[in-house]
Amino acid sequence: MEQERQYRRNIIVNAAKWFFINDGYEKTMIDKIALRAGYSKATIYNYFESKEDLFIAVVSIAYKKLYQVMKETLDQSEGDKDLKTMGRAYLTFIDKYPDYSGLLDFSRLGLIIKRITEKEVTGRLLTESEKEFRYHQLRIQDLMVQVITKTMEKAGLKTEIDPLTIIVAISALGLSIRDLIMRGK
Repeated sequence: MEQERQYRRNIIVNAAKWFFINDGYEKTMIDKIALRAGYSKATIYNYFESKEDLFIAVVSIAYKKLYQVMKETLDQSEGDKDLKTMGRAYLTFIDKYPDYSGLLDFSRLGLIIKRITEKEVTGRLLTESEKEFRYHQLRIQDLMVQVITKTMEKAGLKTEIDPLTIIVAISALGLSIRDLIMRGK
C-alpha cells in the first residue's frame, strides 16, 4: 500500500516539476498537473495540501540533488574543502541540473523556510513535503557551515561570525551567479 502511495506521489511530483520549470510557480495550475499526471484534482489534494506543498516536494528533489553534488565534489576534492570547492560544486549543480537550479528562487525559498520554521516553533505538524524539504535543507546547511567554519579558521578570521549569516549572503549571490551562467549558455 505504501509503495503504491509513493509511486502515485512521484508521478504527481514529476508532472508538477514539468509545469513549475516551464510555466513558473504563478502560472502553474493544479488542474493541469492532475491532467498530466493522469489523476483527478481531488487525488492531487489527497497527497498535497496545496500548490505550495507540491512545489516544496519538487524543490526537495532539487535540494537533494544539490546536496549530493556538493557532498560528492567535497569528497573528491584534493586538499582543502573550502569555499572555492563549494562554489565549484554549485556550478556543477547548475550545469548538471539546470532545470532544478531554476527552481531555487531565494526569495520563495526564504518564505518556505520561514513558514516551516513558524510551524515548528508553534508545534504544528509539517507535511511530508515540508519534512523532506527541511531534511535536505539542513543537510546542505550543515555541510556549508562545516566548510565556512574551516575556511574562516584557516584564514585566521574571527569565528564569532555566524556561518549562517554567511550562508544567507552566499545564497543570495548564488541566484545572481546562476542567472548569469544561464544567460551565457
